[in-house]
Amino acid sequence: MNSTNSEFHGFVKDRYTTLQEAYDRILATKVTARWANSAPAAADPEHDWDRSYEKVRRHLLEAFAETYSYSLQQTLHAMADRVLDHVSTVNEVRLNLPNKHHFLVDLEPFGLKNDNEVYFAADRMYGLIEGTVHRQGVQPVIATGDWITA
Repeated sequence: MNSTNSEFHGFVKDRYTTLQEAYDRILATKVTARWANSAPAAADPEHDWDRSYEKVRRHLLEAFAETYSYSLQQTLHAMADRVLDHVSTVNEVRLNLPNKHHFLVDLEPFGLKNDNEVYFAADRMYGLIEGTVHRQGVQPVIATGDWITA
């Protein structure tokens, strides 16, 4: 979860749209990630799978925390790009990020202002953001790595 540095506005709206635009919002999700390694890495009996897992996980978490998010889709792309930029044996990253909205509580009925301090977490996700990013011109050969939750 990021409690700041996240926006979501300018999206297409119709008469059924209920989501309000946000210029400073809480960004929360449950990350499920899967990645594919290159054939040489997968075939190498000396490849350190535990170290590789920790490295990928660290880059996913750091990218999520450090990205100024204009949308969860943009953050997904930044997370996958960071792994591909820093872990040469990974050829593809698949991410599943449900959007867990937090809504500002209206304190006006109590004569109080809410300066982005009190929120309530929605009881269900509002949208499932999924994407796959891979190196250009490289097809993943052997899928490895576990699903992780961060």
